[in-house]
Amino acid sequence: MDAQSAEAIELIRSRMPIRELVGRYVVLKPSGRGTWKGLCPFHQEKTPSFQVDETKGLCYCFGCKSGGDIFAFLQKIEGIEFREALERLAQETGVELPQYKGRSAGRKEALQVLELTQAYFRSHLPGPALQYLQARGLTPASIEQFGLGYAPKSWDGLIKHLQEHGVSPQEGLEAGVLMEREGRYFDRFRHRVTFPILDPLGRIVAFTARALEKDDNPKYLNSPETALFKKSQLLYGYPQARAAIRERGRAVVVEGLFDVIALHQMGFPETVAVLGSSLSVEQAHLLRRADATELYLAFDADEAGRKATLQSLNLEIARSFVVYAVLLEGGKDPGDLLLVPDGKDRFDTALESALPEVEYRFEVASAGLDLKKPEHKQKILEALKPRLISSEPFDPVVEKLKAKVIGALELTPRALEDYLARARTPKRKASSAPDRTQGIGLSRPDLTEKRLLRELDVIALLYSVPEEEFLQWALYVEDHTWPPEGSLLAEFMQAARSEQGKSRILKHFEQRGEGARLIDVLMKSPSFDRQNLEAHLNVALARVREVYYELRLDKLKAQLKSTTDLDETRTLTKEIQEVLQAIEAERRVYKR
Repeated sequence: MDAQSAEAIELIRSRMPIRELVGRYVVLKPSGRGTWKGLCPFHQEKTPSFQVDETKGLCYCFGCKSGGDIFAFLQKIEGIEFREALERLAQETGVELPQYKGRSAGRKEALQVLELTQAYFRSHLPGPALQYLQARGLTPASIEQFGLGYAPKSWDGLIKHLQEHGVSPQEGLEAGVLMEREGRYFDRFRHRVTFPILDPLGRIVAFTARALEKDDNPKYLNSPETALFKKSQLLYGYPQARAAIRERGRAVVVEGLFDVIALHQMGFPETVAVLGSSLSVEQAHLLRRADATELYLAFDADEAGRKATLQSLNLEIARSFVVYAVLLEGGKDPGDLLLVPDGKDRFDTALESALPEVEYRFEVASAGLDLKKPEHKQKILEALKPRLISSEPFDPVVEKLKAKVIGALELTPRALEDYLARARTPKRKASSAPDRTQGIGLSRPDLTEKRLLRELDVIALLYSVPEEEFLQWALYVEDHTWPPEGSLLAEFMQAARSEQGKSRILKHFEQRGEGARLIDVLMKSPSFDRQNLEAHLNVALARVREVYYELRLDKLKAQLKSTTDLDETRTLTKEIQEVLQAIEAERRVYKR
């Protein structure tokens, strides 16, 4: 990151206090000097565990471990990428982003191309496409609300339309509405009804198009994924449904786009559709941000639909909802009810009789099996085992599922607990070879954890420096610690050179699995005068070097124990003495 961009990011931080940004989404109350607390927006809780530290410019939930700076918070709460969060905050604070000028312009151009494409599709709707939609029971209001259109049969109609508005075929290709083969461009969608896909901000980011001819495959054709469009991160109908989800406290999740429109028209405006085979983590987060507490999964009744329902139930975040499986009579799709006189009543009945998660899981696991046969009982237990084993001290679904299994399979509680205990115990391979893992320094859990914590302390100190000085101090740390390959600090240094700024590195480690621990240390580390940074850093570096030496000592002792060679014994003994002296030297640095 160049100095101008780093300066711009620091300017955004100075103009957008994190308490002000978080306060738009969370009710915050004072919790001490410069700190505020509130209910976490990322998981359901009754006691506030979400903390905002104005001095450090960070927020963090000590419950679900979500948090970060203003950019990370906006990304998570709005479901957007870092670049968009940066651009939005820059625009709001009046800060110019020199490095992102070209990219920002390109991003706006893509959105403009998609808007021009939508205008083209909408202008061609009257005719066979409109007749098809009307035959399926859609009203003009529904067609207008969801912006349905028609892509004509022409191979270059859209190309010409875009060129008339100054858009090149290459830009149309990048926006995902054109295709290219052997240097020739042509329209991606032809003779199809078009459904615009909107992001949470209500902007068109892609299209899905349904064929009007029976022999035209695939039936539904989607835009390719682009910088704007990631189907696992979006829900069809979400902008139209968000207010109703918040008002009703529930979301109805279906598979088909047409199902969404039909259910909205029938009086279920809280309906959205997945854009893949099942609900994703990102999609579930969108529903949580809309304050949904109940999910009604109305997927197809076939094998694929059952699989999608179970995959959705197995998401960790799904455990923060009360989840039901909706089963329509006769295996119909929700959209089919639009042409049935009592369609609304039928869906109301399906919602009222929806199976709670426990009942649905057991029904799927036991389908076609005899509950009296021991071998069939075993199959049911094997199918339910992943959900019966929970890391939570009290998981209400697990407790109810256990009660269901005990009753339905006529087991004693002790028999079920014994089965689960055996399932939790990993099978060990029989071996007569001695365990040599203690000969490897990193296998010592106490030293490994000690190294990690001390490396996190160093990284926390680095995060206290301004963006423009960050890389300089990161290299200073590297020069004074020589982090071993595979360590967190070594990976951090590598990321510091390649990633663009502190926020991007935080995101990198969040994806790696250490983001929560890093923010936890950042939030708990005491504040200090920046003039004393080098002194604080040198103490932290001495503590890191000490544990590196301890790991080396651990390895040398293991080698000494396993050798019988006299010369090697002398060499190892001498090296052990040198490492012990080095450890004492490091301890003197931080004990002064």
